[in-house]
Amino acid sequence: CGCIALTPMGQTIVSGWSDGKVRAFFPESGRLKFVISDAHAEAVTSIAVCNDNEMAPPWRMVTGGDDGRVRVWSVTSSHQALIHSMREHRGQVTSIRITKDNTQCVSASADGSCIVWDLERYVRVLALFEPTVFRSVLYHPDESQILTCGTNHKISYWDAYDGSAIRVIDGGDAEMTTLDVEPEGTFFVSGSADKTVKAWHYDDGIAHAVGSGHSGTINGVKISPDQKSIVSVGSEGAIFIWNMPTTE
Repeated sequence: CGCIALTPMGQTIVSGWSDGKVRAFFPESGRLKFVISDAHAEAVTSIAVCNDNEMAPPWRMVTGGDDGRVRVWSVTSSHQALIHSMREHRGQVTSIRITKDNTQCVSASADGSCIVWDLERYVRVLALFEPTVFRSVLYHPDESQILTCGTNHKISYWDAYDGSAIRVIDGGDAEMTTLDVEPEGTFFVSGSADKTVKAWHYDDGIAHAVGSGHSGTINGVKISPDQKSIVSVGSEGAIFIWNMPTTE
């Protein structure tokens, strides 16, 4: 399993796998809900769910694969249908984020590009390029900016309207692998290959706290819904829970 997401209402866990399949599960029982057998020709490497009402299907999800394709799916209780397949990336799709109104999404790729897609017309809106392997991408909560990180050890801020570079900060001495931001946008969190988790102040670009404890690369970080904790997972198989730093 290479990627995972939860529907907004918490009724379904969707996951992407190295065999090219998408598998969905019931959160309470862990029972298999549905399988999309041919989601991608190669591994499914990223997945995101639209902010649709799952109780009034169909709802939509977006997947990315090793093949560079970004695909949009319509899901009901009995059927999963491919709506559109978009292919402009030349490398693995590493991360996907969807805007709150479901009109656009951004996909990051190992080919050094991030593409913003129109989810109504299924066309490219804009593209961002950097000499790096992008590992993670996200929108600032007000969706005016896009944040990226990758193998160049940098965290970059981009204008979500025209794709222009706004700011670049040094993430450290190792590859940056994952990002998450709190709903207010005051802090964001990063994980990297140097086995550390860092909490950054968004506006000043300064790391206010560093967590050391993992013995492997950080593969994922997530801020808890109450914004009091950070959960990180490492390649060594450990899951850590950290206290979120305060704004003072």
